[in-house]
Amino acid sequence: MLFSLAVLTLAVSQAEPSLAQFAPEEVREDLALAREALERLHPGYDRYTELAELDAHWAAMARAAEDGADLPELYLGLSALLADIRCDHTKAELPDSVEQSRETAPTYLPIRMRLFEGRMYVEHIAEGVALERGDEVLRIDGDPVSDRLQAARRFMPVDGYTDHVRDAELERSGEFLGSGFDHFDALLNPDDDQVVLEVRRPGEPGARTITLPRIGYAQFRALGGEARWRNFSDPDAVRIERPADGVAVLSVETFVNYRTPISPYSVFQPIFSELNADGVETLIVDLRRNGGGSTEVMQSLLSYLSSETPIQHTSEIWVTTIDFEGLRDHIQTWDPNALSPNPDWYPERPDGRRDVSARANNQTNRFARAGDAFEGEVIILTSRRNASGVTQLYGVLAEQSHVTLVGERTGGSQEGPTAGVIWFLNLPNSGIVVRVPWLYQRSAMQNPEFGQGFNPDVLAPETYDSWLEGRDPALEAALELVSARR
Repeated sequence: MLFSLAVLTLAVSQAEPSLAQFAPEEVREDLALAREALERLHPGYDRYTELAELDAHWAAMARAAEDGADLPELYLGLSALLADIRCDHTKAELPDSVEQSRETAPTYLPIRMRLFEGRMYVEHIAEGVALERGDEVLRIDGDPVSDRLQAARRFMPVDGYTDHVRDAELERSGEFLGSGFDHFDALLNPDDDQVVLEVRRPGEPGARTITLPRIGYAQFRALGGEARWRNFSDPDAVRIERPADGVAVLSVETFVNYRTPISPYSVFQPIFSELNADGVETLIVDLRRNGGGSTEVMQSLLSYLSSETPIQHTSEIWVTTIDFEGLRDHIQTWDPNALSPNPDWYPERPDGRRDVSARANNQTNRFARAGDAFEGEVIILTSRRNASGVTQLYGVLAEQSHVTLVGERTGGSQEGPTAGVIWFLNLPNSGIVVRVPWLYQRSAMQNPEFGQGFNPDVLAPETYDSWLEGRDPALEAALELVSARR
């Protein structure tokens, strides 16, 4: 096997016989390519984890490769190692053929679940399943839920030391097919097309056992809940509500603008023009479902929320190398021109890295405040799902006197993400794809807290009770804050 109990503290079940088996030399070749690409290209490779620890992990995988591996073993081993890098943008993707098979293969639990304090609760249920929203799942196939969660939690990538956000990825994910839990639990426990759940209904003392068929991803999507992908151009991705006189709530559910791009200013300008014309005094900005996305959307929103001008969210952007020799045939990204960089756009630094000019990045680190920028009080609703560009936005706004953060501790990185351009590294033998970020975008914050996201000024987390009752603690706290200040 490609990883030992000492490395991962879990065991992998016997792989499905239909999945590919790889000879030792094939595994070694894929591992060597992955390691070379990460060490050469990733600007935060050893930012949060000691290089010696990563070297030891690679060495353990190389020793295990002496016996070859099957696809789940190789994928899980790489996923665990990538999670150790502690970069949310660094992860592995299953081959397309495997992801396509999951559309119909009985892989998923017939529920969508929520996690509170490490406990699993039913949120959405397949038709005909004798469960109710709020039921607690105690055991899965006889295993305590805590054990199954801990096994899958190991593979959740996070930025820095924001381990508290791992459960958010286990609940739901746009990066993995389905929830993070379903994605990895099926690889760790692939033995049966059925699942035996031990469940307990709230307020009832006893538990009961129910046997259910697993379902494919197409059926999992039909259970309800959020779609896997959200785009800034979606009709409901940006919404405005007026809960009280002089108060508006602006929800921006994603910054992703690269699939079906539109001008973010064309979306925000009429909204803020109307808010100012109506004399709105307090704007509550709900970013709780937003994990980041495109820089131009984040910058556009910043230009309407910041009280300062010019606005600067990064102090520097650099890459480790522009030399892709030996990797060029295996990597691709959304901008093919990135594979042929103009050296003049990436001036060399004394430390051997290369700065990224505004011309190369097609962005500027300093930009002006919008003409219709909001002049009142801003309250931002935060969550553990925030990362990447959302935390870049917080890095500018958190210390401005007119802004208050309300909600949960965030993910992301105060000192800035490694992102911008993502290389998709194709491993030739296994078909696994490894995402490798290229740009280091250092925050312009004066004293960022290393390896941490942002703590809200007012802590108002969602709880099991509030979720079950349909209450919104963060919005309630924001509205109470508005009333107290009037």
